[in-house]
Amino acid sequence: MGAHPPWLRFQAYLVGLPKTGSTSVATMFGRYRTGHEWQLMELVEAGMARQSGALSDDEFLAAVGPRLTAPSLEMDSATGHHLYADVLRDRFPNAVFVHTVRDVRSWTSSLLDMVLRKRIARASIELPYSSWETDYLALMTEGTYDLRPECVDDDSAALPALMRYWAEHMRQMAEVLPAERTLRVRTDQLARRAPALARLTGVSVQILRTDLSHANQAPRSLDRFATFDSPALRAAYDRHCGAIMAEVFPEAHERWQAQPPPTQSPQDAWAAYHVDLTRWVDEAIAQHGPTVAR
Repeated sequence: MGAHPPWLRFQAYLVGLPKTGSTSVATMFGRYRTGHEWQLMELVEAGMARQSGALSDDEFLAAVGPRLTAPSLEMDSATGHHLYADVLRDRFPNAVFVHTVRDVRSWTSSLLDMVLRKRIARASIELPYSSWETDYLALMTEGTYDLRPECVDDDSAALPALMRYWAEHMRQMAEVLPAERTLRVRTDQLARRAPALARLTGVSVQILRTDLSHANQAPRSLDRFATFDSPALRAAYDRHCGAIMAEVFPEAHERWQAQPPPTQSPQDAWAAYHVDLTRWVDEAIAQHGPTVAR
């Protein structure tokens, strides 16, 4: 492998999905030139346009300006990079890639928790919609998610689409990323894999902040798989995610296979969670302001 740009000690990109440890990775590498979600909206908008065929590779790079073509970060932790990982691979032959992965069950719930907090917040405050929500979320959920703040319905309709998106992402990254320049790391093993992260980037493991490897933990969560368990959901899981989960997350896969039937109706579980989360969001906004709704 050749040298990275001389103004960088190393050149690394996080290429995981949203809610797969991007904050934690950025924090672990906080003693280096590290950015987290820098110009995320611009990257996602251009990345989706390229995926749809509206932009060529060169037009995509021109659309994001110097953000990518003049690399200034050593650990570039942005959850849009997976949309154009092949461009980064080809344009930066000396860059390395950190593919953070999370089991589909906890990933879907974490992602939907985050979106729901914003949906609830908009019932009481003005919070502009971002292209991440209106376009990127629509892509991941195949348009099944209702962003309207007055909506109190559960979000179970988005689960099959999110499972398909997760599985396709896992397959695509395995095909696109160069094995000799890539480390796939589970988010629940970030601290344990610190030596491997250090070897990949060529830094000292002692400098990585492994004590901060689980930053940005969610305040409230609902396990959608357990709550909305059904034959249809299990069939979608088996069809899209089962083989990948059994290989990469065998413990989580076995737990799901042995999951007992829910003891509470989905409607009751959702209603209780919605009330609890609404209370938390309202109190957090009153105490800290609108920025907590994220």
